[in-house]
Amino acid sequence: MTVCARYDVLRALAHASGVEQITLWAIPNKKYQVSFRIKNQEHEWYLSTLRNKSKPRAFVNLGAAAHIAYGIAQAPIMIVNMSKALQK
Repeated sequence: MTVCARYDVLRALAHASGVEQITLWAIPNKKYQVSFRIKNQEHEWYLSTLRNKSKPRAFVNLGAAAHIAYGIAQAPIMIVNMSKALQK
């Protein structure tokens, strides 16, 4: 199950509950997604698009994804997971 939320919702949730870790996921076609592990929550929370709140946002730049993630919450752990990227 993928749980998505907009920037403002994730920021408020992160501020209220705290963030255990941020994961930057490499997905096919050189794009990246951002997920958050919120304390006392069982699901990973993905940053959604503004237009479609049920779909994770895809970034074309890893640096931009990391910058947005850090703007939402400063987690003690940030992981870059390349396992979903296309293999050559």
